[in-house]
Amino acid sequence: MHAGILLDLASGMSDGAVARSNGVNRHTVALCARKFLQFGLDAALGELPRPGKGRQIPDDAIAWVQHCACRKPKELGYSYELWTYSLLQEHLRKHCLEAGHPSLTELSRSRLHGILTQGEIRPHKIRYYVERRDPEFDAKMAVVLHVYKEVEIVNAELVRGTLKEPSVVTISYDEKPGIQALATTTPDLPPEPRQYPSHLRDNEYKRLGTVSLLAGLDLHTGRVTEIVSDHHASADFIALLGKLDEGYPPHARIPPSARQPFVPHFKRDARLAEPSPEQI
Repeated sequence: MHAGILLDLASGMSDGAVARSNGVNRHTVALCARKFLQFGLDAALGELPRPGKGRQIPDDAIAWVQHCACRKPKELGYSYELWTYSLLQEHLRKHCLEAGHPSLTELSRSRLHGILTQGEIRPHKIRYYVERRDPEFDAKMAVVLHVYKEVEIVNAELVRGTLKEPSVVTISYDEKPGIQALATTTPDLPPEPRQYPSHLRDNEYKRLGTVSLLAGLDLHTGRVTEIVSDHHASADFIALLGKLDEGYPPHARIPPSARQPFVPHFKRDARLAEPSPEQI
């Protein structure tokens, strides 16, 4: 940019024209010209020394700080699972001299935070991920995505009116066992003006055991078919299949799910077929 400014000035252009040509203001053009006249070409092309302190922590020390932050405290003899800023600051100050970084002896917490932020490192937090342990993960993923793409196409046709009803019924099934069934010991109190704005409930409660919720969501209509049971057994899943069978007309076809290993096709005029050993 400085070279372009100097070349434009040398060609006889005005300060305003040079500023517009290089996308800067006139003050920048005048400053560049003044540096060239006073200190020469090299000074005009570069930057003059600025007042203030120079960098106190070199790059190799910053790299060592980030390296320590990427290690677990237990690997360095601490009992903590994750770093805290105070613990990491204390560790860096204690071991910086033997590591050859004396500039870190007075490392402040704010400077440590800046170094970690610069490296996008958050050693005090944990983010979870899913390890792909199944060698057939890609094939199974493709099947699931294919099912959802079919649902998207069918729903789009339903919205446009080109399809009156879906040719198949796609059910997304899941279950949640071990839900606590709780009961209140006293009736709730309604809101009272100028005293408390919301309903009040006694913090004591009765435990009535646990229940399991099994539910299937129709991905075309949003209809939910559910079963609530006091236990969690295969008979509950069979009961949910029967309830699904009763809730749809005889011609509706429910194909095998991409998630469950065996979900039979439903027919209102026939009992559910028992799965074979191969299907199990």
